[in-house]
Amino acid sequence: MRPSRYSLATTPLKDPWEKREAWRYTGQFSRYNRLKGMFPGFGVGATAFVLYCMYEQLVGTPGH
Repeated sequence: MRPSRYSLATTPLKDPWEKREAWRYTGQFSRYNRLKGMFPGFGVGATAFVLYCMYEQLVGTPGH
């Protein structure tokens, strides 16, 4: 059975290259934290865009 990436980061390793790669799978660099921080303002921007579109539909004057 092959060890998971997380276990590679928590156990002492003998291979120097594995030791240097272990930081990628712990703490702020874990897969979950990288995905969580990918779009920090996406929710605020999407909400502002929806509110703007609603305002244009309700209050905006027909143009052209």
